[in-house]
Amino acid sequence: MVVLADRSTDGSGVLEPIRWGTVAHGTHCREGEAGYNVYLAGKMEDTPRSQPISTQRQGIAAQAVQGSVKEPVGQAEIDGPPMLIGKSSLRRIEELARVPERVFTSLAHKIDLYLLGKSFQQVRKSKSAGVDKVTAREYVEHLGKNLYNLHQRLERGQYVAQPVKRIWIEKEGGKKRPIGISALEDKIVQKAAATILNVVYDGKFHPFSHGFREGHSQHEAIIELREQCQKMNVNWIVDADVTGFFDNISKKLLHEIITQRVNDGGMLRLVGKWLHAGVSEEGELSYPEKGTPQGAVISPTLSNIFLHTVLDEWFVKELNPSLTNLRL
Repeated sequence: MVVLADRSTDGSGVLEPIRWGTVAHGTHCREGEAGYNVYLAGKMEDTPRSQPISTQRQGIAAQAVQGSVKEPVGQAEIDGPPMLIGKSSLRRIEELARVPERVFTSLAHKIDLYLLGKSFQQVRKSKSAGVDKVTAREYVEHLGKNLYNLHQRLERGQYVAQPVKRIWIEKEGGKKRPIGISALEDKIVQKAAATILNVVYDGKFHPFSHGFREGHSQHEAIIELREQCQKMNVNWIVDADVTGFFDNISKKLLHEIITQRVNDGGMLRLVGKWLHAGVSEEGELSYPEKGTPQGAVISPTLSNIFLHTVLDEWFVKELNPSLTNLRL
């Protein structure tokens, strides 16, 4: 939703936008490889899942999920390669993200066991199951083992995104809106990726962009609009909505926009897998040429990244200067 507010007393002057919501196979490469071209196109082929892990490894993974293991685990303590377990920190990324022109080339490795465990806690509230028919209650019974296997698949490039289950919900006026339900593990990884991307992009977003951002909400957008109307003697506002945004977003353009800030092969590959995983509806599988599923955990973050460039930046840099001396 976008509102343009005229602050002047005579109907002229600078218009201030307020936005909230949007009622609104990638190629394989080494994670973090700078300058590697990754294209969000084609279907992802299935790859084998990681092998079962030992009881000792399961215990270590379970501890990592709880954040209780702080020191590196050595070769003698586990029956396999050494693994660093501990609390992941995004503070350095946050510091680097303060430079608007910076391009990040190494982000995917931040999706570690700790972040996966935290992400599970954030998405487990949903009781619905995706096409994999796995619920959070079932997954948590062997949480350490499950998250460890998931992490191993991510590291080895064996993680496979499942198709999104599409359902339809009623809207006002008798219309229906499609909602995508992702598999639980896809929700977990998407939440972890969204957490990282939000840190990378949040500092670039304009203050008037309230949609899907931590510390922002539609209520704050309404409050800001009301305050502007009261304090600045606003004469008129324009209320606009982006129709069917999630279903019509250009995947190619989205890829181009993301690579301007995030040129990390691992992260781009994940986004490509989610965008091209397909949609399952009434037993039939399809692969839409455009759009990202509304209801997917990653979709709000991708929508903010997309809209920042095609809408907010366009308004601030191109449209707003031409409206400065507008007369009605």
